[in-house]
Amino acid sequence: MYRERQSTVGTLREKVSMHTVIIGDPHPAFSRALASIYSNECHGVNVLVTKSFSELQTWVELHPSAVVLVNPRMKGAPGLSTASTLLETYEISSLVMLLEQDNPGLSEYFIARGATAAVPKTADFSVFKAVLTGGTVEVTTESEDAQNAFGIDFYEGLANLTRRQATILTYLKEGKLNKQIAHELGISEATVKHHVSALLSTLGFYSRSQLVAMINELGINVDYRGGNRKAARAKTNSRRVANGYKIAGAGAGVTPASALQPTYVAAP
Repeated sequence: MYRERQSTVGTLREKVSMHTVIIGDPHPAFSRALASIYSNECHGVNVLVTKSFSELQTWVELHPSAVVLVNPRMKGAPGLSTASTLLETYEISSLVMLLEQDNPGLSEYFIARGATAAVPKTADFSVFKAVLTGGTVEVTTESEDAQNAFGIDFYEGLANLTRRQATILTYLKEGKLNKQIAHELGISEATVKHHVSALLSTLGFYSRSQLVAMINELGINVDYRGGNRKAARAKTNSRRVANGYKIAGAGAGVTPASALQPTYVAAP
């Protein structure tokens, strides 16, 4: 049963003056509006905006101790492991997760993973300003979406799927039948059925169609292996970044850090 609740979204204790703020979100209009507010309200702040997770990683590497606001649904983001991937790989002053809607369970999940705050994009801009400048903001959870959202246990279950379960869930999202999944993985159809049953039990669903509908609606990547590989590569490349270089990608040359430019920079 849902109870109306108050949740503290967190604060950033450092002064914003002279900080670099990096905003990663798939919707440029939202990012630019937020960047404009920060630039106008916070003296000396340097704001970088991107809609690509790989580009966000570039800027986080090149700007140690930046304040980072990131949407786990942005292009290339490792979904539920977004906070862990960033915090375990880079030096970040504070990490704020941007959520598409008010979702207490998902907010609690990301904060438990080390995020400073988790703020729905539907929140008033005063909330984002207060979080960045050090104010404590309380968000009242009243929306119907929030009342119907899953709790933290659901997201913990998703995050703790085995490698095989995560792979099968990805195939289910693609609409593949058990027979097709068995062929792709080189296992028996009975084994696939066993894994699907385990998924339903772990995540609390009665049917695969119900599970797939919910995962697609959530819109967050649940195959974390790609994100882990990126994190590993980032650690390997960190020494080169420290020397003023950034690897552009597999098989690519090396670009001096001074030559890299952000998608959008807003500064007073």
